[in-house]
Amino acid sequence: MRDCQIDVAGVKLQVREYEGQGTPIVFLHHGGGNLMMWRSVVPCFQGTYHLVLIDLRGHGRSDKPPTGYHIDDMAGDVAGIMAHLKLAPAHIVGSSLGAEVGLSLAANYAESVASLVCEGALYSEFGPYGIREGAESDFREEVAQKLRTLHETPEPQYDTPEALIEANRQSLEEIGWWNENSEAVVVYDVCKIGEGRYTDCWRKWAREGYMRHYYGYRFEEYYERVRCPVLMMPSEKEMHDERIVRAMNGLCQLVSQCEIVGVPGAVHAFGWLLNPEGMSEAVLRFLAGVQN
Repeated sequence: MRDCQIDVAGVKLQVREYEGQGTPIVFLHHGGGNLMMWRSVVPCFQGTYHLVLIDLRGHGRSDKPPTGYHIDDMAGDVAGIMAHLKLAPAHIVGSSLGAEVGLSLAANYAESVASLVCEGALYSEFGPYGIREGAESDFREEVAQKLRTLHETPEPQYDTPEALIEANRQSLEEIGWWNENSEAVVVYDVCKIGEGRYTDCWRKWAREGYMRHYYGYRFEEYYERVRCPVLMMPSEKEMHDERIVRAMNGLCQLVSQCEIVGVPGAVHAFGWLLNPEGMSEAVLRFLAGVQN
């Protein structure tokens, strides 16, 4: 294992690398996550593949610049890391935000991506592949209100790292998502912002910067340009939502090679922490088919 920071156009990005003889796999975490979310996934792939875990900009131990939170910007960061490490072509495994960044990478840097696993980016918020119904004007008003609320909500701060970790433990224990894997993510994510003040690493400006773009994404515009095989991995809840299933099937049809696999009991973004073996097995089966 090797930890390093790679400078891409002035932004330092944290990378963890597990050397291997096989094709590289780049793992991209969800929004508010970090590279530690893959700690229990790594053993399922280690030895067979060359593994690269990245803290996306604004997350973990990567830089947190004031701008650059469109998925195309973050895909450019990942492409820069891949070029630096000479990884292309690589398989991309993305969760939630990471899936969106992976989708942009596959659309805009097609020669760098051997295959794409999307546990996220399965539907647009609005449009022909969206899940929202009603007038676009109503949708825009709803989005504006959500962004105002996000902007007006103060960033949580804690007196000690232990207080931050405890707050996260309590909230995740209430829904049954606290285990050693989620604890590792939370501990890694403690960010000191002043004397006796701590918060999560996904700072308020980075979260707002991402969300300002999110509602405008039309993922069909990306899938139309993807040339590599794609695996969509919806959560169990998403698999039972008719609007999501309709949108997901439509997006899948835009790609020449696409399959949809639901892992029983999978939870969006947290499935990798709660059932790493089951999630990894689905990816390994997909990769075996791609390579054959």
